[in-house]
Amino acid sequence: MIELTLDQALKKGIEAHKAGQFTEADRYYTAILKAQPKHPDANHNMGILAVGIGKVQESLPFLKTALEANPNITDFWLSYIKALIKLNRVAEAKAVFNQAKSNDVKGDGFEQIEKRLIGLGKGIEVNVASSKSQDPPEDQLQSLINLYNQGLFQKALAQGSQLLKEFPNSINLYNIIGASNKGLGKLEEAIEACNKALSIKPDYAEAHYNIGNTLKKQGKLEEATEAFRKALDIKPDYAEVYINMGNALQGQGKLDEAIKAYNKVISLKPNFAEAYNNIGVALKDQGKLDEAIEAYNKCLSLKPDYAEAWLNGADALEKWNKLNELEIWLDNAFNSFETVPADLRFMKSKLLWRNKKFEETSYLISDIKFETISEIRKKDYLNLKAKCFEQSKKFEEAYECFVLVNSLVKISKEYKRYSPEDYFQNKKDNLAKIRSRSKKNVEVKSEENPEFLPTFLVGFPRSGTTLLDTILRSHSKIKVVEEKPLLYDIEKFLKKSGYDDFIDKFIPKYVNIEAQKIYKQEFNKHIDTSSIDKVYVDKLPLNLLKVPVIHQLYPDAKFILALRHPMDTILSCWMQNFKLNQAMANMVDLDRIVDFYCIAMETFKICRVNYNLNVYEIRYEDLIKNFQKESEDVVQFLNLQWEPEMANYQDTALKRGRINTPSYSQVVQPIYKDSQYRWLNYQKYLEQYLDQVKPWISEFGYD
Repeated sequence: MIELTLDQALKKGIEAHKAGQFTEADRYYTAILKAQPKHPDANHNMGILAVGIGKVQESLPFLKTALEANPNITDFWLSYIKALIKLNRVAEAKAVFNQAKSNDVKGDGFEQIEKRLIGLGKGIEVNVASSKSQDPPEDQLQSLINLYNQGLFQKALAQGSQLLKEFPNSINLYNIIGASNKGLGKLEEAIEACNKALSIKPDYAEAHYNIGNTLKKQGKLEEATEAFRKALDIKPDYAEVYINMGNALQGQGKLDEAIKAYNKVISLKPNFAEAYNNIGVALKDQGKLDEAIEAYNKCLSLKPDYAEAWLNGADALEKWNKLNELEIWLDNAFNSFETVPADLRFMKSKLLWRNKKFEETSYLISDIKFETISEIRKKDYLNLKAKCFEQSKKFEEAYECFVLVNSLVKISKEYKRYSPEDYFQNKKDNLAKIRSRSKKNVEVKSEENPEFLPTFLVGFPRSGTTLLDTILRSHSKIKVVEEKPLLYDIEKFLKKSGYDDFIDKFIPKYVNIEAQKIYKQEFNKHIDTSSIDKVYVDKLPLNLLKVPVIHQLYPDAKFILALRHPMDTILSCWMQNFKLNQAMANMVDLDRIVDFYCIAMETFKICRVNYNLNVYEIRYEDLIKNFQKESEDVVQFLNLQWEPEMANYQDTALKRGRINTPSYSQVVQPIYKDSQYRWLNYQKYLEQYLDQVKPWISEFGYD
């Protein structure tokens, strides 16, 4: 550093900055400022560095010094204004902007900033022109709006409530009070206030819109959609309603309708970048990667620094195992930011890990502060950090990361939407019923040549089912439906027909035949079953808990039971950041996972005996040790001959597109051996469960 000139040090600092090496960049900038405290570029870059790691308040002195040192640089003005906006110091931001204009500072960025500053007065939807005689003076109303936009919801609520005493029929006051309550998390009060506005003016579109947003925040997506439709009935060109209605529809899985709503936004506001981003998300959820990337690119052409679109594209490419494309995508993303967002740097670390550059991964992720990662990626960040610790044999540190991951899951809104205890209790109750029976309860006779007879690939989660799925679908005569709840409609049908308890009740043949038709229809939604020479596989691991209904449908069905050392299976479930549902919400506590595993395995074991099931067991450890033999044996069980393509299952995985399981990254690699007996690294934490699990360790031949 001492031997470098200031220009050389600045160049080195900028290079480190762009590479995401913030600590290194800070060293160079600090050295420059020690020699020349008012160095404009070093001050500016230090300010940008502070903003990038979330220390916006600390950035202001640097940015202000840079601006004072050289007021002719457009970027200095823009950076300072943007930082003020981030701090909700809107009045100051506007004053600095006007000062820049008076100094005849120009540039493309100023047009965008001007639009943004104008828009800051519109963070809450009101209708100032609707009832001026019943509203407070416009300056008072605008003052309330400014408080709201600055996030000062309590203050806005207090002042709005005070003004309401003088202007009791002001629909805009009620609307602002409603929005402020929403900001404070008082959702019922928010809706009540908006409804009061509607009692005064039933055609107040803005109130319907704000009610819709509040209902959406409550998770009442259908009701939110209806509120948005009411707003649009009054104001058909209300673009903001369409974007939020699209989000609500997307949350309901109504992706085509959501895309229509987003396209309506674009027809009203062609430069609405967010709409293109949301279209990309919907297309991604439909499995349309190329179209999703095209939508993200349209978004980025309008707003090159739209971090969310860059991240969504990166997430999609990573999930589809398009690592070469991901590298190019991230390079372009990094070049679009003066300070690369922490989430994008994290995606870079994921790519490095996927490319087995473990040392580089560890270096980069250690440079990313936890608090700078967005809430939706904090769990992924900690999961990867834990893997880095594991790679370095730091198992205690890894364990603590996993503990934190699961603690974050349990406090998340998503987790709270599910009832894991109810699901678990139901499985316990079912097992109790199954234990009480000593013989088959199903009297249905199988057909000699059934029209459709699927095979069921089951196992406890993280036991190797995705690997088996990928190997099997590499065979020319095997078709697999991956993790779709095909039995859901069957259970609904049986319940509607009066056979909710399919464990204990005899189900007439005519009901069963109808249930078979429904199942086949569900299967056909994903795979055409018209070919009689194909073997059709329903792969859903926890279908091992649904054997009674499966046997009711298909008494002669074959089962492939995927096995892995029970302790490895349990540990891997606890360490896996699953997409949550009622079942997976039970995977955040080791105690619960152990109980769940024992219940699931006993359920299957008893059913296997009572129903005399045709089951082929395959152990993960045997498969990776002797791939040729084990894969030959499993296809022989399906009355097929082994095919050489099965040895190249990684190619099959890459061609599949998105793999909807946590193992999507493992199955595109050569046989994954690192996870064998992983539990021994954490034995001191798992010792307490050994007695409970030992019967299953012995049952499956692991002792």
